[in-house]
Amino acid sequence: MLKIGYLGPEGTYSSHATKLYDDENLKIPFNTINEVLSSLKSSETNQVVVPLENSINGSIVEVLDFLASKNNFHIVGELNIEINHSVYSLSSINNEDVKVVYSHPQALAQCYDYLINNFKNAKHKASNSTADSYNDLINSNEKGVFIGPPWMKDNEKIIVIAENVQSVKNNVTRFVVISDKNKIKKTISDKTSIVISFNEDSPGSLFKALEPMAKKNINMTKIESRPTKEKLGNYYFFIDIEGHFEDKDINECLTEIKEISSLKFLGSYPKFN
Repeated sequence: MLKIGYLGPEGTYSSHATKLYDDENLKIPFNTINEVLSSLKSSETNQVVVPLENSINGSIVEVLDFLASKNNFHIVGELNIEINHSVYSLSSINNEDVKVVYSHPQALAQCYDYLINNFKNAKHKASNSTADSYNDLINSNEKGVFIGPPWMKDNEKIIVIAENVQSVKNNVTRFVVISDKNKIKKTISDKTSIVISFNEDSPGSLFKALEPMAKKNINMTKIESRPTKEKLGNYYFFIDIEGHFEDKDINECLTEIKEISSLKFLGSYPKFN
């Protein structure tokens, strides 16, 4: 049986994504994203389901840095989950009396406009997850609210203050499944992810690395830079392309890119449709 790690506790969006991905194997919750990722290194898990990027707040840098680091883990799947944040309280409370708002930093950022307009006097406090924010508010003994997923309204101890409060209504998080095994079996619709870097900063390096994809008419769906942390001005470039590693054009393209850059193959996996 596989052991699959996710950002817990039960009730988080990561928990929801993990259940959608797999309904058979053992699910193991962790307190932080870094703990989830570290569980692969320690063999506590065989796979993890982690958020990679959000349509409002951008990429999760801990996951990008993990993928770029020297390890043998690969992306084997992806899921796009629509995010709808709700505001809850533990008892009836007026907006002007709210002194604190708890939630995961991503949720606080995604709901910033609503929070500023409705809880002007409230501090924003970070929780390990949206599900944890419920317990954080209980333990704080402060007059406040928390932001959580829509299914938390089923809890009879919670009062719904507002629903669907994210700043941008088209709020989607892309989750990826990272595994200690590299699955490369083709499907009818695949995506390949790589990360490249350059030993020396020379003019046109990135253009030369991307040129083989243009020549072979390979569609690049994402490119994002991230500091290598080695020295100022050095970057990793995370790239997603349509197709599978076993496709002739992509295989040849990656070979060409590898000749002019340091390339790490992150995986070929079914594209979420």
